[in-house]
Amino acid sequence: MKHYLALIAIDLKLALRQRTVIFFNYLFPLMIFFGYTQLRGGTRSSDVMPYILTLSLAFGVLGSGLFGAGIRAIQEREMNILRRYKVTPITPVPLLAASMVTGFSVFMPYVILVFSLAHYLYHMPWPVHTVALMVFIAMGLVAFRAIGMVIASVANSMQEGTIIVQLFYFPMLFLSGATVPIESLPRTIRAISHFIPASYLVQGIKTMMEQGAGLAENWKNLGVMLITIIVGTAVSTKLFRWEKEEKIGGRAKLWIAAILLPFVALGFWDLFRPQ
Repeated sequence: MKHYLALIAIDLKLALRQRTVIFFNYLFPLMIFFGYTQLRGGTRSSDVMPYILTLSLAFGVLGSGLFGAGIRAIQEREMNILRRYKVTPITPVPLLAASMVTGFSVFMPYVILVFSLAHYLYHMPWPVHTVALMVFIAMGLVAFRAIGMVIASVANSMQEGTIIVQLFYFPMLFLSGATVPIESLPRTIRAISHFIPASYLVQGIKTMMEQGAGLAENWKNLGVMLITIIVGTAVSTKLFRWEKEEKIGGRAKLWIAAILLPFVALGFWDLFRPQ
């Protein structure tokens, strides 16, 4: 336990010193929140606030997961920070756990902040199941940090990791219903959205905010986040590398498909299940 607590403390200090962490966890999502609020009518935006909150939270979760966990892990390997841990008697598991706890500790205060702003500035009622919604967002955050860690595990360089992150980040933003309502997209794009990981995050937040659903009614989206956490942690532990000189082979990179399998399976289920 001492190893975990010490690593968490160190990881938090390192995270808070990085400008990219502050930007993607706070400044950028807040810019989205206030920007869309003003575009949608300023103080008269309480009726569209669930959409704006969902958009802002999606930006934050994806930023924390793909950039805060994925890119940062690659940076630490490239800067030989992870090499220093290699001489200590620990496995990769405490490091991965510390990353998850750090992401939770850094991002969840933003979630509380943005809900408070929506309530006190724009008079949006608190969600029916506020605590349950916070739990779901936390699960989504950890799930996307697991995806980020898998990307970090299969990328051999910062350049390669950045490309993979961008290939995940932008489709998940624009095809998940976060930026554009899924109902307004063409039928083909709506079909593709069933296979986009962020779609289940966005769908879960919307369901809990707009329909007052709890965790029980949101079991499908919650379940896929839990599976992603388990698979992502297992894969990133298996492929973890301490030094930048350790390269991963082309076939081993196919492990990145493992993190997508829950979404592929659920996508086919949603498309072809009896209505």
